[in-house]
Amino acid sequence: MHRNWKSRAMLVKQIVDNNYEPHSHRGCLLDIYRRKVKMIYPMSEASFWRAMRYAIRHDGFIGLGSNRVLREKAMFPDPSDRQYEMQFE
Repeated sequence: MHRNWKSRAMLVKQIVDNNYEPHSHRGCLLDIYRRKVKMIYPMSEASFWRAMRYAIRHDGFIGLGSNRVLREKAMFPDPSDRQYEMQFE
């Protein structure tokens, strides 16, 4: 794979991270592709899924880069997570 394609895949994932809403049809991945990504980086839907698959393998899951998700994790810590267990002791 070309390095330009790899960097574009990471930029596409960044757009998805900023606009992803877990429980909303307006923020689903396909809608983000149609409304945001396709306007900035013209590509087919198959190329979008290929780029997302590459970016998730190399960068992590969707939404982890989003500030909203990080804030939600800070507000509602998972009690089974060892990191939070250490904070409250």
